[in-house]
Amino acid sequence: MHRAIKARQRAQTAIGEAVREAQAAGWSWEAMASALGGTPSADTLRRTFAPEAAPDAPGCCGGGDGSCGCAGG
Repeated sequence: MHRAIKARQRAQTAIGEAVREAQAAGWSWEAMASALGGTPSADTLRRTFAPEAAPDAPGCCGGGDGSCGCAGG
């Protein structure tokens, strides 16, 4: 069981590093998900790795229109 937990942790770390590198290269969430074989989905990657924004920031995430970069738009 311990080996399985460690293997899962290593996989999660590797996905996180891959996402950060892809973000730095300007990849879309959809392109990242596709490169990872569709699992996790673009929405899951966005929810997990998108930077947090202030809820009252106009036109950004909290604005509700999803038009900013942190919303993947």
